Amino acid sequence: MGGFVLVLIVLALVAFLVWQRSATKTALTTTQVESRLPPQEVAERIRNAFGGAQGMLWANEPGPGSINMRRRGKDGGITMSINIAPSASGGAIVDMWASNYNEYLIFFANFAGSVNSKKKAIERQLAA
Repeated sequence: MGGFVLVLIVLALVAFLVWQRSATKTALTTTQVESRLPPQEVAERIRNAFGGAQGMLWANEPGPGSINMRRRGKDGGITMSINIAPSASGGAIVDMWASNYNEYLIFFANFAGSVNSKKKAIERQLAA
């Protein structure tokens, strides 16, 4: 029975590490979203995505994007950068990525899940 529990613990740990690695890879990859909204409205919706109750977890940060938000937390958090460019159709093209982060165990970024959640929230805001 003890060996079975040990195998379950090892499998759970491996599954957790694979899940964290996947979240990190998704956060660091640039996500591009096209919107029919004009760039000014897109910028406003993106800023609103960082507001509300979770707004105090994010702070403005200098960076390579037109909007750069740092997740407050241990070791300075992770910075999410967002570029907004006008599209030929009159809407906007939005690029989102993690531009500054700390790595742990060589390949895990801190708060990668927060960036992924914000990417999804922004995609929903721009689709609405």
